[in-house]
Amino acid sequence: MFMKHFLPLLLFAVILVSCNNETQTAAQKTDSIAAKETLNYPFTPKYSINWQPGDEKNALLVLTAFKKYFDGDVAGSLDYFSDSIEFIADKFYFNGKKDSLKTLFTSMRSQIGTMSADIDTWLTAYYPDKKDTWVTVWYKEKWTDKKNKVDSGYYVDDVLVKDGKIREFDEKQRLYPEHKPKK
Repeated sequence: MFMKHFLPLLLFAVILVSCNNETQTAAQKTDSIAAKETLNYPFTPKYSINWQPGDEKNALLVLTAFKKYFDGDVAGSLDYFSDSIEFIADKFYFNGKKDSLKTLFTSMRSQIGTMSADIDTWLTAYYPDKKDTWVTVWYKEKWTDKKNKVDSGYYVDDVLVKDGKIREFDEKQRLYPEHKPKK
């Protein structure tokens, strides 16, 4: 009696497992075929599109530098920058030594009372043909200046990390419309 009930269940389990394996194999074949397909893009990128996930220690480095700057520790933030740095932002360009950037950032940060960021996400990408690691961070930044004016902006920062230091910082900003006071 036991065998009559057990044998069909065992047979059903074997069929179920083998069907599941076939599905995974088919999915793997589909992914490998898609990876080999040659695509004709309508544009040629200036930078490599051959990337792979990068070491998340680079994201930790970038996010720690951010946090220190938001907390008002400009010198601590710049500890994560290389001696020579290129910093690109809206209506701002700097290419020079870290000490000069520290002077600029200290002045800029001294005008801000409090500052914070709501980080949406980040992506760490390694480009093997360039041997570059970029960390891209998406976030909303909020600040209150010394006159108690509150403001915010949405940012996307692309940060090049080389030899454990931030070498290039490329910031894109989206400003929110000003709120009109209610009458």
